[in-house]
Amino acid sequence: MIKTIGYYLALVLAIFSVLFLFTWLTVYESVTWLLLITTLVYLSINIGNLIWPEVQVIPKEMIDAKNKAVLITGCDTGFGNKLAQRLAHYGFYVFAGCLEPEGSGANQLRKNCRNNVKVLKLDVTSDEDVKSAIKIVEDGLKGRSLWAIVNNAGILISTEIEMGDMTSFTKQMEVNCLGTIRVTKGFVPLIRSSGSIGGRVINVGSIAGRHCIPGMVAYSVSKAAVISFSEGLRRELKKWSIDVITIEPHLFKTNLTNDQVQKKWLDEAWKVTPDSVKLDYGQDYLEGYQKFLNIILDSARPQVEAVVDTMVIAVTHSFVSPAYRVMGHLERIRVALYDYLPVRLLDLISHHLATIYTGKPALGKPDKQK
Repeated sequence: MIKTIGYYLALVLAIFSVLFLFTWLTVYESVTWLLLITTLVYLSINIGNLIWPEVQVIPKEMIDAKNKAVLITGCDTGFGNKLAQRLAHYGFYVFAGCLEPEGSGANQLRKNCRNNVKVLKLDVTSDEDVKSAIKIVEDGLKGRSLWAIVNNAGILISTEIEMGDMTSFTKQMEVNCLGTIRVTKGFVPLIRSSGSIGGRVINVGSIAGRHCIPGMVAYSVSKAAVISFSEGLRRELKKWSIDVITIEPHLFKTNLTNDQVQKKWLDEAWKVTPDSVKLDYGQDYLEGYQKFLNIILDSARPQVEAVVDTMVIAVTHSFVSPAYRVMGHLERIRVALYDYLPVRLLDLISHHLATIYTGKPALGKPDKQK
């Protein structure tokens, strides 16, 4: 409610300032005041978006979890597993989609939340799994309404574009993007038909979907597609009062950012890289890129609960933002620079930072002796 009042005050202020400008001020002063008022309104809204969810003393209107269900994908580990437990304890009935329904993560959910969680097999790349999951959810609602879908399942494969074949692009697009679309298309009709007023589709994007990271281009492309899909879906579902929200984390320490997992993907990509490309880049460059990649992955934040907290807000708060960026204060400053610095300058900075570790490509010359 506080946030809504803030928006109305900002709107009233903007209208009043326009009337005031045209009535009392000269053309020069009007432009100056218009820029000032516009800046203040913009900053007020953005500061409100940043502070409002964090300040616990500000009362929030919450969604009543009674007789409501939530479907979450990617519940084997990480964000999805923790979110399933949080929402089950909050009072929602959770359908937890797992790639391995008999794995340790799925069994942990059964043990910790046996009354409020239904584990189901859900490979988001499989039409058959999605159809089967829809039937299970329909039968398992039992008078409940499907309130939200949380598209959390995702993978990360880090290679440069010229390394490997099309696998890094096709796998990440299939899981991160098309998997999100496949699940959404299958389950949104259940939100509409379950009798609940409104509902939510929550898609996990990434800061990388807003600002492409060299060496993680395929991942960035897949997450940019998720963000674009979410924006279009939100506008299309407005007529049904269904909101669509993106959660956009910076790097966090999960299975996705595991050094050994990423090294395995890189080694496999290098094996199928054309010989001519290998010759141009060279072994020294590959090893340098591995060091650069490790530095990026090691910078991942361990506070994964910050992402889960944000997901909980997206499901449980009555008033929500269309997108939530989840990052530390230093990352927030860095991302702000990405938002406003000239693109050519960002290109130059990125190039020089990477070159410190990778060196220059071999260009067909023998690698230096070590």
